[in-house]
Amino acid sequence: MNQGKPGGMKAAYEIAYKKASAEIAASGLEELCERSGAALNGRTIRVSFFGTLIEILIPEKEGVAFHPAELPLAERILILHYLLGRETRPARGSMVAFKNLPGASFYDPTYQKRGPKRIARRFGQRVEEFRKACRNLNWQEAELGDASFRFDILPKIQGLVVLHAGDEEFPPEATILFNDEIVNFLPLEDVAVLAGLIATRLSKSINI
Repeated sequence: MNQGKPGGMKAAYEIAYKKASAEIAASGLEELCERSGAALNGRTIRVSFFGTLIEILIPEKEGVAFHPAELPLAERILILHYLLGRETRPARGSMVAFKNLPGASFYDPTYQKRGPKRIARRFGQRVEEFRKACRNLNWQEAELGDASFRFDILPKIQGLVVLHAGDEEFPPEATILFNDEIVNFLPLEDVAVLAGLIATRLSKSINI
C-alpha cells in the first residue's frame, strides 16, 4: 500500500482496495483459502484477524462486502493482500525482526516510526501498563526483555512484541517480531502498516 503524500492517502487506499477486491473476485476461492488458512462457506471467506472473526462476501460479479462493515479501509486491504499472498519463499518457523526481512531496509524507518517507536514512547516507562494492555487483548506472555507478549494476527502470521524499559543510561526500546512466513503473505509496506495497527491496539486497550 504505497500511500504517497498524506493528501493522497485516502485515494491511494481506495485504489488499492478496488484492485485487491477485483483480484479476489477473479481468484479460485478454495485454493486461496487452503493456502491462507481461511475458511470458505459458499462465496463467503471467514478469517481470524487479531482474534476477531472477519467475513468477506465475494459476489459473482465484482466487489466484496466485509462484516463487520465498519472495519477500517487499511485493515480491509491488509486482509485482502494476505489472502492473495502467493510467494513461496522458504520459512523456518522462526520469529524475525522487520529489518531482517528481504528488502526491508528501505521501509524500516517508516516501520519503526509507525510501530516500535510509538510503543516505546507510550510504554517505555510504564511496563505494568504495557502488560495490562497486552493482557486486555488476550495476548500470551513471553519471556523476553522487561516484558513481552505473543499474539495471533492472521491464520499464518503471528507476532511478538518485546519492551525494554528505559533507564538513566538507555532510552526505552520496543521490538515487534513476526514469524518468517509473513514474507509469503504480505508485501513489506503492508508489514509497516501492520506495525502501526499493533501500536494502535496497544494504546487503545489500556482503557478497556
